[in-house]
Amino acid sequence: MGIRSGTNSFHGSASAFGRSDSFDARNLFNPAPAAKTPVELKQFGGVVGGPIKKDKLFFFAGYEGLRSTIGNVFVSSMPATGPGLGPGNSMVDAINALQKAGVPLSPVSLNLLGCTAGANVACTGGLIAGANPNSTNYVSTTPDTNISDNGIGKIDYRLNDKHMINGMFWNGNYTGIGEDHPQTNAAFNIIVPIQTRTLSAAWIWTASSRMVNEARYGWDVANFYQGVADGGVLANGQGGLCSTNGTCGGKGYPVNTGLKAYGGLPDISIAPFGSSYIGAWPNRPGGFQNPYWDAQDALSYLVGKHSLKFGGGFTNIHVFTKAGNTARGKILFNGGQTPQIPNSTGLEDFFAGNPFNGSVLIGTNFLRDYSAKAVQAFVQDDWRITKRIMLNLGLRYSFNTPYHEANNLVGNFNPTLGMVQQGQSSVGSTLIHPDYKDFAPRLGIAWDVTGKGTTVLRAGGGILYSTIPAGRFTTQLTLQDSTATSIAADPTGACTTKVVIGTPCAQTFGGTNQLANFTYPGNTLNWNGVVFPQGGGLSCTATGKCNLMAVDPNLKNPYVANWNINIQHQLANNLSLEVGYVGNVGKRLLLFNDINQCAPSTGACVRPYSAAFPYLQYINYINNGDYSNYNGLQVTLTKRLSHGVSFLAGYTYSHGLDTGSLNSFATLPQNAKNPALEYASGDFDIRHRFTLTTSYNIPGINGFGQLLKGWQLNGIMNLQSAQPWLAFDALNNFSGSGDNADRWDFFGSPSNFKSGSSSLPFCSGPGAGGCSVTSGVSGIQSFFTPDQSTAMWAQCVAAAPDPKTLAAGGCFVSGKSVMVATTASRTWICPYSRTSRSRSDTPLSSGRSSSTSSITRSSPTHTAHRTVGAAPLAEPMAWGALNCSAAAAQRPTWPPEIRCLVREATA
Repeated sequence: MGIRSGTNSFHGSASAFGRSDSFDARNLFNPAPAAKTPVELKQFGGVVGGPIKKDKLFFFAGYEGLRSTIGNVFVSSMPATGPGLGPGNSMVDAINALQKAGVPLSPVSLNLLGCTAGANVACTGGLIAGANPNSTNYVSTTPDTNISDNGIGKIDYRLNDKHMINGMFWNGNYTGIGEDHPQTNAAFNIIVPIQTRTLSAAWIWTASSRMVNEARYGWDVANFYQGVADGGVLANGQGGLCSTNGTCGGKGYPVNTGLKAYGGLPDISIAPFGSSYIGAWPNRPGGFQNPYWDAQDALSYLVGKHSLKFGGGFTNIHVFTKAGNTARGKILFNGGQTPQIPNSTGLEDFFAGNPFNGSVLIGTNFLRDYSAKAVQAFVQDDWRITKRIMLNLGLRYSFNTPYHEANNLVGNFNPTLGMVQQGQSSVGSTLIHPDYKDFAPRLGIAWDVTGKGTTVLRAGGGILYSTIPAGRFTTQLTLQDSTATSIAADPTGACTTKVVIGTPCAQTFGGTNQLANFTYPGNTLNWNGVVFPQGGGLSCTATGKCNLMAVDPNLKNPYVANWNINIQHQLANNLSLEVGYVGNVGKRLLLFNDINQCAPSTGACVRPYSAAFPYLQYINYINNGDYSNYNGLQVTLTKRLSHGVSFLAGYTYSHGLDTGSLNSFATLPQNAKNPALEYASGDFDIRHRFTLTTSYNIPGINGFGQLLKGWQLNGIMNLQSAQPWLAFDALNNFSGSGDNADRWDFFGSPSNFKSGSSSLPFCSGPGAGGCSVTSGVSGIQSFFTPDQSTAMWAQCVAAAPDPKTLAAGGCFVSGKSVMVATTASRTWICPYSRTSRSRSDTPLSSGRSSSTSSITRSSPTHTAHRTVGAAPLAEPMAWGALNCSAAAAQRPTWPPEIRCLVREATA
């Protein structure tokens, strides 16, 4: 952080900036007659600096404040309040269907969505504020309110010509209230107070004209917390009919979860509207405090043709966390749970009070205290071999101790022993073994080819290591099976048999951790009573399974090896061209994988560790299994300012591939036994990108107080090809794997599935009302003609590998391309090179991302198609045992890359 210093003169400045939505255009997804989303910004501050003692001691201070209200436009989907869209999309239609079938209605569900039953069913939406009466399109526009006050102070003291010291203190305070995900009511706003403190000091010693030493010390602490606005309202069953303002009458919410750790509504998800919860996001409340300090020293020394630099440092890290993921409870209504109605929808299940499952964090101690230390050392030599050649050499060594929890309240999974805990003899003082081999060499060279400075060739490469934040092990919000697995919630202290609260355990799993994440099947939940089972102590049994986060004891720090070569040539005095190649590979990247994934089956789930550890369900395992690579051609044309004109034009042609683009918000692979099948174009792959920035100094005219001089015209243009998109089915679990990570089969050209302002065409059957698209702007659902729907459905039938999954999941059709659900649990053969591989798994489909259901009705915009594959095929694919549909005979005429899986997205 570079902060300027005071001088021998007093200087200061003040500034203020304001912005109002009065001058802003509407957001595309916020059309009239809806109220225009607000944008109000006030930013202000000032700085002052000067001498305390002339030529010796100086000060500098500053303040910055911010007040803003920023409207959100989160486009998602929610059930309609009016009739006509069917029992899967309309509250009224779902209630009528249940009444017709003689299914008792849930008073809890009716109250939550503001519905009244009987001959004339009516719904206000209740806690779904602003629900659309005739569309499932839903726009969440709760504004974010931000208040920030930051101050800084710095002192510089020049002792003499050889010694100078300085110190700096930063104080930051921020409070935000609003939404950062789609939500259905302002009652579920998050409240985020953030406080930061930073103190730094430096001593610079100029020993001679050839040697300079810099010693630095830094201390920092960040306090971060996410609260929920309805934290004072209990889910205790004492609420009545809910209104759109977020109140439900009475002294709580209509639903009674039986949970008392935190207030607030549980997260309620109704398929296929899973992109928005009714309730705050599941990981709230929660937060962390992260104090750390470090000390560094670096010595620079000039000798002959060498510019040497040596240095090292030490860092002490602490992380205090407060877990809260699913502590309020998370309840899913996925459909198929109401026996009186075959293939009941999620909305019908909701109004019948029949959940699919429910997850909850149970325990008494939500706090964890992690610590780690790090040491670094480096040596660097910039060596001018000749007047035309410069060589840069460097080597860095780093060692990071694994995180240690102060009270040993973290667990792991051992395939032989089951649940284990830090501090036990089989584990040691940390879950991960130390890694002492992180050496990072670096090499660079610059060559003046002609000796005139007009043509320069540069090349270089190096290795960069990444450290792993503690949060990777404690929170993963996007894992499809459970968002709440954590090493802090591996319940080694749980009972091995179910016991009544207050009754001592006959036997535990050998540890002391009393925090656990459970996923209960729907038939064990009591939606209209106390939702989650009560009266039992913390236990993990075959009928009440626990979920784990586990980590490879030999986990290593990820690293990236990068290299580049480029040549720069001066075309004219003010014009130069640079052409270069850049490449890198990422190794030992973090992979999250459920190593206890069910074997594909249409029957009961059989997990790999069911026999040895029948009390365990999901085991989300962290290891170094992911990898990536990038190769890019970069061309840059630069014109420096002359005749009032300057510009910079750049073009990049590149390709990035990986097995998983994210680790902070990672998703699980479809096939836990072979995650390498995820290898594909990365989420951030942009094949072509062109950027142009221009500047023109307008000739000025003297006079009028110089108001007609100093004007400039500037322009920026960015053109790029589309990014891949990905999709997984988080609802149906056709494969039987249990992870909600299934992907569908894609047939045709990926170029047909492009982004736009409307959803991809979705079909649920032939004839009238069979196929439709939904505008992401207006929310209007438009249906194809009966003949069009019948023709589109025929494409689905021809491509679908399983009529049953087609009937249950529908399909997407665009042009001559189709995406359909896979066969329910089958053995298949699909080669990825010259060698065929036989696997018992679902076949690959088009990518990995949000639920298929949300794409069907709620995702109005899409980016380019995400593909899954490996190296390009050397010969056409054999279909083997795929048996994908009755139309298999026509598939050999299709290009090999689209028969079983799509290789590459076409930009």
